[in-house]
Amino acid sequence: MRVSSQLPPQAPPVPNRPAPPPNSDNPLEADSFVFDFPSNYPAPPAELYELPKDEAPRLNRPVLLVHGFNGDPGNWLNMRTWLTRSGENKDGGVIQANANIDPQGKVFTMQFARPFNPVSNNSAELRQAINNITAATGSSEIDVVAHSMGGLDTRLYLDQGDEKVDKLVMIATPNHGSVLADIELTFRELGIPIMPSTDDPLVRQALTDCSEERGDNNPLLAQLNKNWARQKSRAEIFVITGNGRPTLANRFTLTLRGDGVVPQKSAHMDGVPQRNVWWTNHSGVKEHPDALLMTGAFLTGRALPVQQDEPPDVPAAKEIVPQQINADKDQLNYVIKQ
Repeated sequence: MRVSSQLPPQAPPVPNRPAPPPNSDNPLEADSFVFDFPSNYPAPPAELYELPKDEAPRLNRPVLLVHGFNGDPGNWLNMRTWLTRSGENKDGGVIQANANIDPQGKVFTMQFARPFNPVSNNSAELRQAINNITAATGSSEIDVVAHSMGGLDTRLYLDQGDEKVDKLVMIATPNHGSVLADIELTFRELGIPIMPSTDDPLVRQALTDCSEERGDNNPLLAQLNKNWARQKSRAEIFVITGNGRPTLANRFTLTLRGDGVVPQKSAHMDGVPQRNVWWTNHSGVKEHPDALLMTGAFLTGRALPVQQDEPPDVPAAKEIVPQQINADKDQLNYVIKQ
């Protein structure tokens, strides 16, 4: 569908929840940093974040929750629980591409055939699922809430046309890639065992799809970003990012304006509203109560809160010179030269 380029109205800021202060020792001054590979990025326990006290609004259309690389439907526990808690929005359950659809369902959770397939495979499954949801519920369109790579899956779906999505929320999506995907891909090509142990051309293509956008190394992102105007003409889009975690902006730059996997600049896309949730990591941002409230507001056309000010004294991005890069099956260790 074609939407107006006008951004949603802004409401006054919501009251700030107490946020954990930055570590008293500047994390950018450490001698080494340990990052989790995308294939093994830990999901935070759902109870880490309390659900909003306010009930979720009644949804205008069915909503499909789409997980990211190596994710699963359980990643959406907080979002699904909150959206369906009052009973206004019926939980339609976990669905696959060809699943039977509850015609009364309002909140569906996507399960791909494999959790680490490339964007092209996932986008095709997404198309089948969306067609099935619209056919079963009688709704001409649905809304999508996507985490991480799930946002890329949905962008490709939009780019290919014949779309049936009214609104898209992208949470921590690497719209310009993540250098951690490049590094994991390199380690896999060197034969260093990474978890999960599954390693085939589809896994490697998925990592390529999420890799840092530079030159011609990522044809998928080059295509999607070239066609960005087309995608945002076909759905109304909102971006949410996590921030305040040491993140590789590229192989030689470290920033706190990121979620540990995706730097804020990678998630940013021109011409759509964006909100940043501070002191929240890549998995946690989709669990955070502020992200839930903002998602509910956007999906129902309500005013978004204004962007909260950046916390004071967040240090600037810092150039780093890796002295040593090593890894075990789960983590990547950057030893840097000061």
